[in-house]
Amino acid sequence: MEFRAALTYRTAYLSSFVMMLMQIYLLTVVWRAFYAGHDEVDGFPLSTMTAYATLATLQYQFVSPWRSSPIDQRVREGKVAVDLLRPIGFPGQMLAGQLGWACAAVPVLVVALPFALLVGAGQAPASTAAAFAYPLALAGAVLVNQLLGLLLGMVSFWTLEVSGALMAYRFVAQFFSGALVPLWFMPGPVKAVAEWLPFQATAYTPAAVYLGRTEGAGIAAALAVQGAWIVVLGALTAFVWSRARDRVMSQGG
Repeated sequence: MEFRAALTYRTAYLSSFVMMLMQIYLLTVVWRAFYAGHDEVDGFPLSTMTAYATLATLQYQFVSPWRSSPIDQRVREGKVAVDLLRPIGFPGQMLAGQLGWACAAVPVLVVALPFALLVGAGQAPASTAAAFAYPLALAGAVLVNQLLGLLLGMVSFWTLEVSGALMAYRFVAQFFSGALVPLWFMPGPVKAVAEWLPFQATAYTPAAVYLGRTEGAGIAAALAVQGAWIVVLGALTAFVWSRARDRVMSQGG
């Protein structure tokens, strides 16, 4: 249902992809200016950086869609009372809806891919191991981000409105995820903070695996970190929901 709903908002849906192509172009221009004619900076080739900017932006559009969760709208409209009567638990319903909304990005991403490669740059997987591990890393990124979106949406049980929190969240998440600047270029203290937050599992991890910046045992470690965050965020979601459902009051017979 959320997949179909996403496709009905054609203007917002398509404009997000125009902005995605613009972001790829601007990031490519910035990185080329940063390199200032040099082929490498600190051992990282320009071709890898432009490919990273393109890949990270494309996958972030899928992993982190412009609508994070339907929970706040359902809370404001009182539809959550009906959701609680359904045989599937409320968090499971909302998670399925979020995944449906995210999957609506796939058709346009396929169409936009040639244009993204035209304004940015592409690169094949760094190795056979990277080719096999990347889908796993991308799936982990989707799950981590969807659980974060679920937690953010549940804030509406206390505030009713999460648009302000969502704006702040998107700024912090996009930066610390490595969607704009890869972790290997971040200053030491900032990189240390990013590595302790779950956001890097949503953008940097799959891109680094694909481009070969994470190799061998590092791939297994990166996937393990994603798995750990999925477990932690899942448990935190269950705890928050146990508190949030107590705030639901239904009237009528």
